[in-house]
Amino acid sequence: MICRRRAILVILVWTWLFLGTPIVALFLAYIKGVEPTISGVISMLSREPYLASYIEFICVGGLPLAITLLCREDFTIYGLRREGLTKSILLSMILVAVKLTLRILGGGFRFTSFNLLFPLNLWYAFLSIFAYGPLEIFFIVWLIVNIDYVLKSLERIVSPGLIITVLVFGLSHIIFSLKGGVVNAISVTITFLILGLIFKYTKNIVGPMIAWTLINGFIPYLVIGCLT
Repeated sequence: MICRRRAILVILVWTWLFLGTPIVALFLAYIKGVEPTISGVISMLSREPYLASYIEFICVGGLPLAITLLCREDFTIYGLRREGLTKSILLSMILVAVKLTLRILGGGFRFTSFNLLFPLNLWYAFLSIFAYGPLEIFFIVWLIVNIDYVLKSLERIVSPGLIITVLVFGLSHIIFSLKGGVVNAISVTITFLILGLIFKYTKNIVGPMIAWTLINGFIPYLVIGCLT
């Protein structure tokens, strides 16, 4: 019974990701007075990219977080625990060092000001960090754990839940991140695979949360743009 419920919730989360994203994006365009079409959404997000944080929060990490809270689940099963914390952070920081070094050697960072006024600048900066950093990793880990729970593969490090989640969500960036393209989607998939392996090995989510917040290039782009 519990496995069946988890299976239904997993399907619900995946369905909401792929169906909810365009629905929320079009609704956001309507609220902003933009033509609710794909071209209208693209135009809106090009002018105000920080608005994508709403879509990310609502359609990616928000639902698993809400389910966990409503079902009163113990967050330790998703790696929010003291055990394995040091190992989780140390392994994750190795990935951070490599990724940031490669980014600096590749030309560094590019930023532009969105000219937001206080307090909206602080709100969107915070939302960008939360939605695209720790909450996105929670989304991934939530799916890994629940898929593995259904398939009875929780104890395996290289598990079906890990492979399915990383491949589907990572490669979905081909659709959801049009400017990034295939190369970006493959890079994101590999990064999620490494972070997922760190979580499965240490059973701790903190390191991957910190690492992804630091190496996700979209976060500094949004945060600095909001605050300048």
